[in-house]
Parts: sequence; structure tokens; C-alpha cells
Amino acid sequence: MSDVPPTSGSGADAPDPGRSRFHRARPAGRGRRVLTGVGLIAVLGIVAVVVGLGYGWYRYNQIGRKDLALAESAGKVQNFLVVGSDTRAVIDADDPNDSAFGHEESGQRSDTIMIARVDPGAKTVDLLSFPRDLWVPIMPSGEPERINTAYNTTDPDVDGAQRLIDTIKADFGIDIHHYVEIDFASFKGVVDAVGGVPMYFETAVRDRNTGLYQVELGCQTLDGEQALALSRSRNLEYNTSRGWKFDASADLGRITRQQYFMKEMVDRAQSEFGSLDLKAINDIISSTSDQLKLDDELSLGDMVELAKAFKGFDGDQIRSHVLPVFDVTTNGGARVLKLDAALAEETLNVFRGLPPGTVSPASVTMAVSNGSGAKNQATDVSNQLNALGYEASIAADTTRTQARTVVRYAPGLQSQADQVARQLAAGAELQVDSSLSGAKIPVVLVTGTDFTSVLDEAAPPTSSTSTTAASSSSSSSAKQSSSAASTSATLPRGATEPVGHLVGEPPEGQTCG
Repeated sequence: MSDVPPTSGSGADAPDPGRSRFHRARPAGRGRRVLTGVGLIAVLGIVAVVVGLGYGWYRYNQIGRKDLALAESAGKVQNFLVVGSDTRAVIDADDPNDSAFGHEESGQRSDTIMIARVDPGAKTVDLLSFPRDLWVPIMPSGEPERINTAYNTTDPDVDGAQRLIDTIKADFGIDIHHYVEIDFASFKGVVDAVGGVPMYFETAVRDRNTGLYQVELGCQTLDGEQALALSRSRNLEYNTSRGWKFDASADLGRITRQQYFMKEMVDRAQSEFGSLDLKAINDIISSTSDQLKLDDELSLGDMVELAKAFKGFDGDQIRSHVLPVFDVTTNGGARVLKLDAALAEETLNVFRGLPPGTVSPASVTMAVSNGSGAKNQATDVSNQLNALGYEASIAADTTRTQARTVVRYAPGLQSQADQVARQLAAGAELQVDSSLSGAKIPVVLVTGTDFTSVLDEAAPPTSSTSTTAASSSSSSSAKQSSSAASTSATLPRGATEPVGHLVGEPPEGQTCG
């Protein structure tokens, strides 16, 4: 018997802060998000036509353009926001394969949201996908909702793409320099134009919502219809000796499965571009140009430069990043995902163009406790920290006066604790406190008699920061969350532990092609 898929509610009410199942970031070496990758392929593919075949101007003028307010780039490294649109407007009513497009009502939604940070000098592309159930403030109102609702609008006076750009900037501090949008029909066309994409299936898989039915095992080449059905699968089932089993990882599992597909898709497309096969390239561009949209700041010259810089580009040059998220249930009963802001800093810094270890005050959720005995000190300090962008609340005063100011923090959050200490004129001792693992407030500042003031700007980081273990008495007072405590440690960079049921990668020693 199949496991019953969980259901998600909806609504824009404020989420209950309580956490349930915790999902930790799992960086991977392969690309992610099929439709986002196709958007990138479409751009580079069109450029390849421009450079290699000389009729790019005709194709270039077939591409839709959008007038958007974008960030100005200070250098050649730029962030592309790539949106995979699930509009059914381009689907023929009698298309026998329309199950792969889903059965939703008509309209346009963002099925995929991803940022590609393109570095022509290093010849690398960093990819970051946003789960569509990620619960964030939507601009310009600041009301919390799923991130994909920023793009989804029926108001003719509201540009969903611009609202999504503004939301990403406000919520994550990431500048967007260019915009790419591609729909489902174009995705199918690209897959078919490159001759399908080879994938390995250890078990049979299906998704009755998207029309995915892959029962043949071993290396199988997916055509556009089945590739799209796999890329959209959030309710995957896989066959076991006890029958069909439901993969409850939903959107996070879909992201994991698409990591391998993305790499194979890039490699397959690159092999076609590299051979300068006129028919293959023309088929690819024809399948995307009518439904592809780019910002009007991305000029033909920009695209030519990209093509030259990425000549010979393959999937191994794609570096994937995953946002650490956890489940919450809103007051209205909707199951959504919340960002672990503290653990997300290193990933977000890649796309912000900031050095590793940089911490934004907004990523620090902390409580301030008065340990010096000075009147109203916890209130005053928390107010000053909030004014600087921290999320600071007031905790109970200590029962005893202490000489040294201390910052206690959950394992994995030393950078955040160090940021707080450097915000204080007299500094502070850092104490790692395992009892804060999974707590709603993972950083606690306890002022001592040595406290003097809060600085307007944090002191620069040093390499001499020392950390001690918190005492058992202070540890016992911290609030814990048992559901998250066992998985609170940050996974090392390069960890590849997957979420959900992975398909596509053949066993060691085998290849599909």
C-alpha cells in the first residue's frame, strides 16, 4: 500500500513559530532545478548560434523582452534570476501528452525560482534554488506568503517578475542583474532537440499528478514529456518489494533529483553546441525563443561575450547550493518552509558577493539578559541592537552579577556570536552551548559589569577569537527543540547527502549516454 501524501493548506496568515521536521542544507557538486538549467542553456545556446552561425540577430529579435528595475553590476560577475513558468497558455487543448503540464486551472505561476551567479573569469556558475513553499515577506506589502506568490499575480498593474526581484533583494540581500524566464513547452522542446537525456533508474517511479510513469529499469533516455513529468514531480512514488512507497520529501526531494538531471542536460546540450550541428542548434533555439523572455538590459553584445567566456562549458563547472530550511505550520494550518537565516549566511554570501564568514545582523536571532545589575540594561541593549538590524528580545536578568560579558550560542553559529561580540565596545567571551541547538533563540547575550556600550559599526573580525563551553547551569536554562536538536550541526562544505528518493545517477563503474 502506498503511503498517503501529506497535504498543504494555504493562506497568508502569520506562521506559528514552532518547528517540526528539520531540513539541513546539503550542498552538492551537481546542478539543480531542471527548468532553471534550461533557462541558462537557452541563453548560452542562443549565444552559441550568434557566435558560431551568424544568424543570431534574427533569433535574438524573436526573444521576448521585459523592462525591469535591476541592479547595476560592479564587475563581470552577475546574478541571473531564472524563472520556470508553468503557464498552460501555450499548450494545445488536444495535446496527448498534456498530463506532464499538470491539471491546474489556466494562468501563470512560477514553478521554479533560481539564481545563477555567472562568473565568466572563473568559468563557473553557482546555482541557488528557492523552494516554492518558502515562507517570506512579499514586497512591497511585507505580508508573509509562499515565495512563488511574488511572481503569481492576476493584477494587470503589477509585474510579478519585478515583485519577485524586489522580494529576493529585501529578504535575502541579493542583487539581481539579469532576468530569464522560460515555460514548460520550451523545456520539452529543448529536451527533444538534444535527443533526450539519459538517466539511470534503479527502481520504477511514478507520479500520477504529473504523468510520470517510468517502469523500465537501467539506463533510459527521457524524452521531453517524461523529463518534464520528472522535473515537476512533488508526489513521487517508487516501487519496492512491498509495493509502491510515497516519497514524503516533496519539493526538497524534487530539487535533489533534479541536481543530476541538470548536469546531464547541460552536458548533452553542450555536446550539440560544441559540434555546431546546424539542425540541432536551430531546433533548440526554435523551441525556446518564442516563449523565452529576457530583461531588456541583456544586449546581444553581452550574450556574445558570455558565449566566448563559456566555450566548452560543462556540467562539472556548475556549483550547487541549498538553502537550510525547516517545516512550520501557519496559524491557518498551511505547511510551509522557513529559512534558517543563521545557517544560510554562508550560502547567501556567495550570491551577495561577500567574503566567507560575513554575517548580516538580520541573520542573528538573540536574547539579551542583564548580568551586570545596571538598571534597564537588557531593555536598552536590545533596543540598540534591534535598531542595527538584529532580532533581539529581552530575557530574564541573571540571579548573580557577573564580571565578564558573555555570548552563548548554538553549535554552528560561532560567526553569528562573534558578530554580536564585535558589536560591543568591550567585546565579549564566546561560549558554545549545545542546549541552544534547535532553540527558537539560538544566541544569548549576557551583559557583565565590563559592558560599556553598543557600537554603531561592528569591529572588524580577528583571527584570535576564543570559545569556551557553557556551564551546565547556564545550559539547563536554555529552551530546546527536541525535533531539531539531533540535526543541528552544520554539514561540511561539499557534503552530498541527498534528500528524498534520488534517481538518475548510475552505479559506480557504469555510465549512461
